[in-house]
Amino acid sequence: MKGGGAYISIGSSTSGINSMGSGSGSGSGSKMTLGKSVKMYLTIFIATTCIYMVLYQYHMSREPFAPSEVGKHQEKSSSSSYIASYLWSPMSLLMANATTTTTTTTVSSTTTTTATVSNAGQVGQGSSSGSIRTVSLAATRPTQASSLASASASAGGAAAHKTAAATTTTTSTTPPATVTTTTTTRANPIAKKGPASTSMSQSQLDAAHKIRPTFVAASEPPPLYIITPTYRRPEQLAELTRLGYTLKHVANLLWLVIEDANKTNPLVAHTLDRIGVPYEYMVAPMPEKYKQTKKAKPRGVSNRNRGLEYLRQHATEGVLYFADDDNTYDISIFEQMRYISKVGMWPVGLVTKTGVSSPIIRNGKLDGYYDGWIGGRKYPVDMAGFAVNIKFLRQRPHAQMPFKPGYEEDGFLRSLAPLDNDEIDLLADECRDILTWHTQTKKNPPAQALNKTRYSNTNLVHIDKLLVRP
Repeated sequence: MKGGGAYISIGSSTSGINSMGSGSGSGSGSKMTLGKSVKMYLTIFIATTCIYMVLYQYHMSREPFAPSEVGKHQEKSSSSSYIASYLWSPMSLLMANATTTTTTTTVSSTTTTTATVSNAGQVGQGSSSGSIRTVSLAATRPTQASSLASASASAGGAAAHKTAAATTTTTSTTPPATVTTTTTTRANPIAKKGPASTSMSQSQLDAAHKIRPTFVAASEPPPLYIITPTYRRPEQLAELTRLGYTLKHVANLLWLVIEDANKTNPLVAHTLDRIGVPYEYMVAPMPEKYKQTKKAKPRGVSNRNRGLEYLRQHATEGVLYFADDDNTYDISIFEQMRYISKVGMWPVGLVTKTGVSSPIIRNGKLDGYYDGWIGGRKYPVDMAGFAVNIKFLRQRPHAQMPFKPGYEEDGFLRSLAPLDNDEIDLLADECRDILTWHTQTKKNPPAQALNKTRYSNTNLVHIDKLLVRP
């Protein structure tokens, strides 16, 4: 019995050992199966993530970035959450569909606008070379799309079509920006503010931002010839400086400075060089018989006649204007006088007891003149109140200004006959505005001589050389 019992115990032990061996074998097999499952799921996850990353990159490569968004995208790529952002690529792809729909709408509206701008450019090309087209940029801060549309309208033809190709790529994730233009020679592109992104080169962007909200000349305007008589006096350089920097704001202009002297003054030449306005500096002394008279002297007549002589020799088109160096001018009058056909007139302020010298306009027509001193003159106007077309002047080779004090303007305009009232252009809002003033500088006595012994080593020696003494 004992032996049998021992055998049974041994068998039981053996069975237990076998049972333990089979249990541990089952456990190791379960772990292997779990590991394979984990690897399979990780492989699927990684593959799916890679596919979404590829699709997202493909989508992003087809979407243009605004310059302000490119930097943000680069910063995002350097951050630690860059890979995590791709895990949400399915959401990005869904949002991309909405963006694509908006893009299509924007391209359609922009394409229509570009066609309109191209038409405006073609209208400008059909105009004569003597005319000028202007483009008004009405937006206070023009966007890239509106700026390029304005640039295409002013450039015309090929430039307009080139800009059209760039404009059709405009996209936006918000309601598209609206660009309004007209088909006349004056285009007003107005753009609503919105986060619009445009795929353009940097040079195009720079060109767009350089366009300012102002009037841009599409062709070179007719030239202006400004005749300014001057004479030696303490105020001479100061008044030439003031007038010169006014004329510096006027394009396509030649300034004829003509001094009543026998030779040019280096100080005047230096002042004209410093101002930088294109000029011709000449001399035309008053005839001796008028210098010796004790009556009123015809000042500036020889200077102006010398200017007329110069224009007959060198100018073929444009407009001449007598601008005294002591007057005050609104620069808009220069732009208006460019396009007069024969003679143009307008009011001048601060003249005689009436305070203004002006043509009288009744029912839109010239009906006389208003001035504090008529004196039997047919044209009682101020020297600053009229301008003459060069071609019209050249058709009258004997037109000049008389040496008759008080009747210089009247005599010159009479020499332009035949001249009817309906041939005179009325500027300054049909003579309802004052854009020139007959100002007069206070007369100053000549500067006293410098004591060079006392101030020999000071700056006063150099300043004294800049003073004009009669």
